[in-house]
Amino acid sequence: MNNIVLIGTNHNSSPQHIRERLAFDNNKLDRYLKELRSIDGVSEVMIISTCNRVEVLYVSSFNVKDRIVDYLSEYSGIDKEELKGYLYVKENLDAVRHIFRVASSLDSMVVGEPQILGQIKDAYRWSVEFLTSGATINRIMRRAFHAAKVVKANTDISKGAVSVAYAGFLSVNKLVNLEGKKVLSIGSGEMNRLALEYFSKHGAKIYALINRTKENVKDLCEKYNVAVYDFCKIKELLNEVDIVITATSAKNPIIKKDDIPNRNLIILDLALPRDTQKGVENLENVVVIFVDDLKGVVDETLKERKKQAQIAEKIIEDELRAYQEYVESLDYDEVIKQIRLTAERIRKLEMYRFQKMYKNKLNDDIIDGVDKLTKSLLSKVLHEPTMNIKQFLNHPEGDLYIELLRRLFGLSKSKRDVRCFFSENN
Repeated sequence: MNNIVLIGTNHNSSPQHIRERLAFDNNKLDRYLKELRSIDGVSEVMIISTCNRVEVLYVSSFNVKDRIVDYLSEYSGIDKEELKGYLYVKENLDAVRHIFRVASSLDSMVVGEPQILGQIKDAYRWSVEFLTSGATINRIMRRAFHAAKVVKANTDISKGAVSVAYAGFLSVNKLVNLEGKKVLSIGSGEMNRLALEYFSKHGAKIYALINRTKENVKDLCEKYNVAVYDFCKIKELLNEVDIVITATSAKNPIIKKDDIPNRNLIILDLALPRDTQKGVENLENVVVIFVDDLKGVVDETLKERKKQAQIAEKIIEDELRAYQEYVESLDYDEVIKQIRLTAERIRKLEMYRFQKMYKNKLNDDIIDGVDKLTKSLLSKVLHEPTMNIKQFLNHPEGDLYIELLRRLFGLSKSKRDVRCFFSENN
C-alpha cells in the first residue's frame, strides 16, 4: 500500500534564516525533483517552496522519511538533528488535510491571502512538467484546488486587502509619511506588484524598477511611467530613493552593505532567501523589514478573518470526506465487479424479454444456446476494457477514466460536476 507523506517547515515551526537555507531554487527544481524521485521507494514527489514554507509531498511504497530528511539536511547544510526540530511530518489523510488547508490559505502567515494558491499551482505544475507527479498527487492537488475554490466562494476569508505585501506596506507606513517618497522595486512577481499598488495609492512615487527580464515589467513601466534598469544599477539607484521593495528569487543577497548610501533608507525585503545582505539592518540610518518582522502587524489585522477561518475549516473537513469517499470508490476490484454486475443484469433482462417474446416457439436447447452466446459476447466485450482499468489507476489521468466509466455505467453516486475531480480550475 502506498503512503502519502508530507515533510516540511513553515513560519510557525522555524525562523526565517532556517527557511532561507532550506528554500529551493526554482531555476533548479527539475534537478531537485528528480533527485527526490530517485530515492528508493518514492514513486511521486512535489516541492512547495515559498517565503513562508518549504515542504516535500511524496508517495512511497515503504518508509523513507529518514532518507528525505537526509536529503534536506545535505541540501541545506543544516545538521540533521537540528533540522528535525524544525520539521513536521504528516501522513496519509493528515497530509491531504494539510495540503487542502495550505491551498485554501488557512495555514498562511496571513490567513486568507490569495497568493498561496497561485504558488501551490506553480508547484504542482512543475511536478507535472518534470514528470514526478502521478495519479495520487494529481488526485490530491486537483481536489485541493477545488476545496480552495469552495472556501473562497462560501466565506469572506479573502475579503479586504490583507496579504504579506499589505502587511509590509503597513509596517513602512507606520515609520514614515509616504507622500512623495521615492520607491524602487526589485523583482516583478506578484508580491512586488501588490506592494507597488499599496504604496502608489497612498502617495508614494514609484521611481524605478530593477528586473532581470525587462519584458516582464513592461506593463509596470507603462502604468507608473518609469524605466527599468539592470541589477548593476542597484547602488546608483539606492542613492536616489527613500524606500526599496525587493522580492526576487535570487539565491544570494543582491543588496550589499557596500551599496548602502549614507542617508535614510527603508528596505522592505519580502524575499526568501533574503535579498539583503546580513548586517545591513544594523547600519545607521537604515531600516530593513523582513518577512518574519511582519507577524505582529498581521495579527492585528486578522480578527475577522479568523472567524471566517472557522467556517472554512468545516468546509475543508467536508471536502476531505468527499476525497475519502472518492478514493474508496476507485477500488479496482469493486469497479470491475460493479461493471460486470450491471452488464449481467442487462443481459438477464434481455434474455427474459427474448423468452417471453418467443414463448412456445423455441425449444430449451435454442434458449440455452442463446443464453451461452450472450454470456460469451458479454465476456469478450468487457474483457479488454476491464483489463485496462487497472492500468488507468496508475495513469496520471487515471481518476478521470475511472470516474467517467463509473458514470457511463451509472455506478457513481456523486452529483458534482465531473470536472471538479480533475480540473485545477474547478
